[in-house]
Amino acid sequence: MTRSSIVGPIILILIGGLFLANNLRPDIPMLEFLGRFWPFMLIAWGAVRLIEILIWTVRGKPLPVNGISGGEWFLVIFLSLIGTGLYAFHTSVGWPPTRIRMHGIEMFGEAFDYTIEEKKTQIGKNRRVILENLRGNSRITGADTTDIIVSGRKTVRSMSRDSADNVNQNTQLEVIEQADAIVIRTNQNRAAEERYVTADLEITLPKGVNIQARGRDGDFEINNLQGGAEIDSDHAGVRIQNLGGDLRVNVRRSDLIRAEGVQGTVELQGRGNDVELENVQGQVTIDGSWGGELHFRNLAKPVRFQGMQAELQVQKIAGDLRLGRGFLNGDSITGPIILRGHTKGCCDVRLTDFSSSLEMAVQRGDVDLRPGRPLPKMDVEVRNGTVELAIPRDAKFTLKAQVAKGEVENDYGDALRVSDEGRGGSITGNVGEGPSIAITAERGHIAIRKADDIPAVAPLTPQPPRSPLPPRSE
Repeated sequence: MTRSSIVGPIILILIGGLFLANNLRPDIPMLEFLGRFWPFMLIAWGAVRLIEILIWTVRGKPLPVNGISGGEWFLVIFLSLIGTGLYAFHTSVGWPPTRIRMHGIEMFGEAFDYTIEEKKTQIGKNRRVILENLRGNSRITGADTTDIIVSGRKTVRSMSRDSADNVNQNTQLEVIEQADAIVIRTNQNRAAEERYVTADLEITLPKGVNIQARGRDGDFEINNLQGGAEIDSDHAGVRIQNLGGDLRVNVRRSDLIRAEGVQGTVELQGRGNDVELENVQGQVTIDGSWGGELHFRNLAKPVRFQGMQAELQVQKIAGDLRLGRGFLNGDSITGPIILRGHTKGCCDVRLTDFSSSLEMAVQRGDVDLRPGRPLPKMDVEVRNGTVELAIPRDAKFTLKAQVAKGEVENDYGDALRVSDEGRGGSITGNVGEGPSIAITAERGHIAIRKADDIPAVAPLTPQPPRSPLPPRSE
């Protein structure tokens, strides 16, 4: 019985895939790819046949009389002739220029740049501006003016200059009055291949307007507006400075969201990496999946973060708070503070000079607590880790600390009772009349110390130099 090979079906699948790709995307220079890379087909073909023969040998099954049949030899010669001919044509005549880079970095064709002619429109009675820029960066600046001024640069990626010119004509910038708003629209959706058109805009607005920006891929920068801002994008970096109203951001993917000097509330929703908020006067709400570092500084109203890794609520941050992968560091925070870790990797916690109350439950991590005055009420649960509490001298409190498997350490002497309980231990008692402190750990170490008897806490990790949003590759 002649043993069949899988090479034939693989070749049929490959050829069918090439024809399908050419039908779906006629702008792909398929002949050039074949002319350059056709030898890889022969290499893959030979590798598959070799693997087949090795498998048959290991299994002790009869081998084919010829490694490659006559029909396969004919196909090899045919592919070699066609591939050599395509390559010779490419080197002597040449194909239309093309480049390929994936995932938004660079796509098909050459990049042709166009200057977006400046448009100037009076704002009139409209106090709302809608920006629709599907792809590209937008810089929006408030100024003492009654006009909207828009300029910028457009990039069209195309196979030829004529084709790019046609796309440019079909995607002209518009600034129009619509209902109760002024709409700035780049019209990229008018292009057959809209994802190959990007527009980087410079927009100057009257300070008092509200801005609503929509996009798919591109960064937003907003400066010196007395109104509010709402941003909705698939992929965007966002940088806000000096905003008089509320800020709302909804992104499906983001490298960085930075807001400084916001007088209203801040609402962030979606997915991304780093978040930096500083000098925010309104309430802060953050929902979604944020895989980088959250850095908060000088936030005057309550902060609520609901993420995949942890849930955090605080009343006010007068100092600095950082929450990242596996750590939370905070200084000068007003409670009630609520921290709940949702994963085993959350988290090492260090809080200094915090007040009001603390409620904490983490799965795994070391906890270092150095409360301020007056001493707050605390309820701390750690499944696996070390808990060290440094209490200010002369503070009054009621303590109940217990570890199921581990050790306890007490710097207060006879004022607190220490007892061994099986493989664990506990510290209980009163030092005057004060707030209650409850600490429980399943496995680890609990230490109760006097703050004046231990070295001062090391400073928080310094903030890295502030750099602008990285330029997005075209």
